Amino acid sequence: MTLNQLIRIQSIIDKRAIRSDTQEFLKKKRYSKSKNEWIEYGDMHIDHFIRVVANGHGVEDDLLMYVIDGFMKTLVKSGKMQKLSKEEFLQQIQKEKKWN
Repeated sequence: MTLNQLIRIQSIIDKRAIRSDTQEFLKKKRYSKSKNEWIEYGDMHIDHFIRVVANGHGVEDDLLMYVIDGFMKTLVKSGKMQKLSKEEFLQQIQKEKKWN
């Protein structure tokens, strides 16, 4: 059962609408290493979500990876950079220390 499904069930049982900030959170994405793609929190099964939170993989790390992914896609589209994996990109900027 996904978080989206659980929240819908809760809203029916409680006879209350789903809060807007809850809906916004469920639409946020995190990078799934196992699927090698971005998935919304709402599409995650509850046990997987609990595992992610318990292991300390917070939204902040996911947001950073989301920004890096968007930045890389923009550079590739504009022809300013060859296509690199996220790992290769991070290795490259760490090697060149371009963040200082």
